[in-house]
Amino acid sequence: MKHPWLVIIPARLNSTRLPQKPLVDLHGKPLIIRVVENVAPLAKLGVRIVVATDSEQIASLCLKDNIEAVLTRPDHESGTDRCAEVASRFAEGFIMNLQGDEPFADPATLITLMEEFELSDADMATLAFKRQGAEGMGNPNVVKVAVTAHRKALYFSRSPIPHYRDSTPGSWLQHQGVYVFRKDSLMNFVAMEPSPLETAEKLEQLRALEGGMSILVVESKVSSLGIDTAEDLEKARRIFEARR
Repeated sequence: MKHPWLVIIPARLNSTRLPQKPLVDLHGKPLIIRVVENVAPLAKLGVRIVVATDSEQIASLCLKDNIEAVLTRPDHESGTDRCAEVASRFAEGFIMNLQGDEPFADPATLITLMEEFELSDADMATLAFKRQGAEGMGNPNVVKVAVTAHRKALYFSRSPIPHYRDSTPGSWLQHQGVYVFRKDSLMNFVAMEPSPLETAEKLEQLRALEGGMSILVVESKVSSLGIDTAEDLEKARRIFEARR
């Protein structure tokens, strides 16, 4: 990587689907600690990693584990808004928004995302994993993305895209919720009002597309598991047990 990077991990205490999600136990440690531990290889490359939270309890927990944490305003609508507040306090010009419920994000893939974004002309970039067949395609909790031949995002949806009208589903791209920005593009994004498509699909990246921003989509070679529900948490615990 050629530029100074800041990885911001937003961690909101109150989650509607999984109460106090950052603090739930994942193989003996809170989830937010596991997320930070997973990206330790980035820190070894000089990347600054900061947890952005509205909770003094989470901040205190991080600081006890020698993890940098910043308290933010409690009224942010999204993790991206929380990231923008924190990014404005730091000098780094390249920002990664890594979700606080992604303990299995592949560090090598994150590094590839950062390197490819540095070389691109895109306003922001994200990851997608190529899937085969119909499994998961109809699940509205699985976000799909369609891209151009130059890997720029055309659309993100909870519905199946593309729709295979005359054949069985072939390959499709499952979005992974990691975003990278140049600082100015992040600030431009959060200054936009929520857009109609974003409101309909509940996908904030559609605000960027509707606002004319370009999103580079980098293919991930590794599937990931975000923890949104109690069922996801049990899956994550089984994965940890199998790995350990």
